[in-house]
Amino acid sequence: MQKIKIKSNLKNNNQYESECMLLIKNIYLKNKIPKFLYYLKLTLYLLFLISIIFINKIFILNIKHVSLKSFKKYINDCKIYIKYNQIKINNDIPYLSVCLSALNMEKYIEQNLLSIINQSFQDFEIVIVNDNSKDNTETIIKKIQLEDDRIKLINHSKNLGVYYSRIEAILNAKGNYIILMDPDDMFLNKDLFKSLYKYNWNNKLDIIEFTVYQQIDGERKIFYPNNHFENHYHNFSNEIIYQPKLSNLLYYIPGTKNYSHTICRNIWNKMIKRELFLKMHEFIGNEYFNEFVITTDDMLMNIIIYQFARNYSNIELPGYLYNIRKISMSRGEGGQKLKIIRTINHFFYFKLFYKYIKHFNKDRNYLFYEMKDLNHYILYIKEYNITKYIPIEEKFIKEVIEDSFSSKDFKKYLKGLLSYFNKQNS
Repeated sequence: MQKIKIKSNLKNNNQYESECMLLIKNIYLKNKIPKFLYYLKLTLYLLFLISIIFINKIFILNIKHVSLKSFKKYINDCKIYIKYNQIKINNDIPYLSVCLSALNMEKYIEQNLLSIINQSFQDFEIVIVNDNSKDNTETIIKKIQLEDDRIKLINHSKNLGVYYSRIEAILNAKGNYIILMDPDDMFLNKDLFKSLYKYNWNNKLDIIEFTVYQQIDGERKIFYPNNHFENHYHNFSNEIIYQPKLSNLLYYIPGTKNYSHTICRNIWNKMIKRELFLKMHEFIGNEYFNEFVITTDDMLMNIIIYQFARNYSNIELPGYLYNIRKISMSRGEGGQKLKIIRTINHFFYFKLFYKYIKHFNKDRNYLFYEMKDLNHYILYIKEYNITKYIPIEEKFIKEVIEDSFSSKDFKKYLKGLLSYFNKQNS
């Protein structure tokens, strides 16, 4: 870990303590002040010293002040294929499974895998679902697989979508904990797994979240997320949160853009108990599993996983490098066909989210906030004339209107949407 930038002229706390004691001694001896004033001054100086140490700890926890030099070196090292030089650990039940879904990732997959297999903690496996890639993704994976037989490769004969692939990887994983990872991202800390293991040894957690940094595809600069949606990764650093508080920290009011009391919804910067994924999959059922889902899955998975989890903690540990690609499925690039798929995905998300808040008796306004924030996807179903889903969506909207727990404002909003649907030509 690199040194922290602290706004102080002090070289270290010991030096400061020595200077304080010398100053106190001189004041007492030269001025011969009464003893009670001496002890008062001593107390004040000691309190000041304690405050300096406390501030120092705060800065240590502030990850934005950490130098990224060593992490950049690890990233650069992983750009070159390095033969396996760690002492491998092969367990029937590994501590950790890293699960990936890959589609046409030949540009990124090698660097991704090397950032995993060069971890200092080696009790893990890697489960990759190749979702019918048309490039050299499979060839590259098999090349690295020769160096590390803990890599499990599952090939699809057709493209089934990221949600299906992720669940398939999870069902084939054996680890006690799982990290879901995007194949164009990488870990930027060789001691990430070791640090997670040590932290969890004392705390016995269901979910541990770690810090995300970002990089724009093709650029060298690494930066801390700086927009309102992503800079809340560490609102609860090093705090252990339990139920029922935990399951309510994923919600926010979009109109306020206030995320200061929420937990990040991304699925890929967390180490999560495998059994929570299995409970989540059982709750969601096959309706979502059998659809072609390329987006919204991480939001839904997180919401349900956090409901089943006992506890959670968020540690100030640089761990995940998120690659921002200008053209990607999750960002909706690729023309109208892809936008239609995203529209259908969001509709399924709303339906399953409603199932979730009814089952666990959550405030219906959570759905209201979600739909107001993403109502354009609901309207796209009519605009794109996605015939199959128009009557299904109308039925869904009516069901929520008739829900006695929905607020008056929510019902009024939904009636407006329904009116729009009815006025448009089929």
